[in-house]
Amino acid sequence: MVSLKKDVSDEELKSSLLHKFFRMRAGVKRHIYESDVPKGFPPYLRKKIMKMAEELYRKGLLRKFPHGKENVWQLNIERIEEIKEIIKRFYPI
Repeated sequence: MVSLKKDVSDEELKSSLLHKFFRMRAGVKRHIYESDVPKGFPPYLRKKIMKMAEELYRKGLLRKFPHGKENVWQLNIERIEEIKEIIKRFYPI
């Protein structure tokens, strides 16, 4: 995931977040609960991670839908090639 350095770029955070979804295979039948999206990131980045997730949702790279008491998140598999390109900037696939 993201290192503990304070000066993490937005592009690196987006890539790290998409990499988390990709590693967990949250695409077709799997999903991540909204409360679990920022887990694994340092506490000082959690609000920023949720803002990045909302931004990626608006761009169409993530999907969000209600499930039970909270929303769940998935990768948009229709744009998986674009997602892989973003991830490859910082992480090997």
